[in-house]
Amino acid sequence: MVEQFTIDLMTKRITISLPDSSYKKLEEWAETEDRSVAGQASYVLQKAVDDAEQQSK
Repeated sequence: MVEQFTIDLMTKRITISLPDSSYKKLEEWAETEDRSVAGQASYVLQKAVDDAEQQSK
C-alpha cells in the first residue's frame, strides 16, 4: 500500500502595521540583501519562528 502525505504548500498572507522608523530600517536592510521589503519581512519572521521552534526542542 502506498501512503500519501498531504503537504500544505500554500503560502499565507497577513497584513501588519509598522511604525515609520521600523519600516525605514526594514527597507534599508532589505536593500542591502537585495530583497523587497515584503520579502525581507517574510525572511525575518520565518527565521524568528524557526529559531523559537529550535529553542523549544
